[in-house]
Amino acid sequence: MTEPAKKPPFRKSTLVLVSILFTLVVLEIGTRIWLAIIPEEESLQYSVYSYLSPDDQRYVRHHYLNYYPNPGFKRGKTHHNSLGYRNDEFPREKPEGVFRIAVLGGSTTYNIGINDNDKTFTAVMERELRDKYGYDNVEVINAGVGGYNSWETLINLEFRVLDIDPDLVIEYEGTNDVHARFVDPASYKSDDSGRRKQWDPPPVPILEHSALFRVILRKTGITRQVGIGNFVTPDTAYGPYSVAKHDPMELLDENPPIFFERNLRNMAAITRANGVDMVFVTWAWSPYMDDYASTPYYQRGFREMNEVLENVASENGIPLFDLEAVMPDDRKYWGDGRHENELGAGIKGELIAEFLHENGLIKKSPGAGRDDAPRE
Repeated sequence: MTEPAKKPPFRKSTLVLVSILFTLVVLEIGTRIWLAIIPEEESLQYSVYSYLSPDDQRYVRHHYLNYYPNPGFKRGKTHHNSLGYRNDEFPREKPEGVFRIAVLGGSTTYNIGINDNDKTFTAVMERELRDKYGYDNVEVINAGVGGYNSWETLINLEFRVLDIDPDLVIEYEGTNDVHARFVDPASYKSDDSGRRKQWDPPPVPILEHSALFRVILRKTGITRQVGIGNFVTPDTAYGPYSVAKHDPMELLDENPPIFFERNLRNMAAITRANGVDMVFVTWAWSPYMDDYASTPYYQRGFREMNEVLENVASENGIPLFDLEAVMPDDRKYWGDGRHENELGAGIKGELIAEFLHENGLIKKSPGAGRDDAPRE
């Protein structure tokens, strides 16, 4: 009786290899189908930024600002108008009788994490001022941009916001200027070059071109979706957590908030020179969300930023609303330690609207509302 012929070793290896490749192809196809049917916000976590169409990019390059909100961007209930603001369309030239408020800042003004434009705190502010206090002519413009610090906000005010002719500008700045201080002291300069570089799209790792491996890598935390910081942050900048390796308290000592202070003074001077009123708002956070806003060194930085806001406001006769003192920091109001959720945004909008009303900072147009006085 003859024994069956044994398959040559190379044939076994070939079969194993073909089986593995076939399995990977099936899993790749399955992963792509899964990404196509899950909700858009979830699938974007696993997307490759370079595969997105220009219309799907939240931010685009800008010749002075490095980047700004992509005009006409729309994703779900988040949209930008044709001027690049997180608002419905409004005319660049302000209509007669309109009292226009522009709110400056970073992602906590833009309200990253809140996907409905109508639920942002600036939208809540406008409804409160109109419906509760009777300022029928008020218009609130969200001029916040994710990642902006006071350097970019200063330029944004000069080259974009003044063009829409605001009557009142509100400045709300905080965590991004603390980031700017966590750099090597030799790189801490007045032009923020220690924290910012020119727009430079990051390379896509080879494995991330596969949907299967991309999902695996991101679910395991080995890689993550790129953010705007990946385009504009140089190697000299320390991350919010890696900074702990460099004694963050010493960095705060060596890199005092002198440039934040100067930028605020320049904003005050620009608005004053252009006949625009200004309000400063202290920056609020929650220490209970187990992120870097819970660390003692970031909290020290936040408080020092707010002290600078208070001092510059006092020296320049600028009204200051101490939001930090009254904004609840319970977890239920926050998406993370820096960004409030929809519930928190509602409270924030109501509090700022109340401050503006109580301090007589908004003018009604002649004949607006039922009478000449705001409603109580």
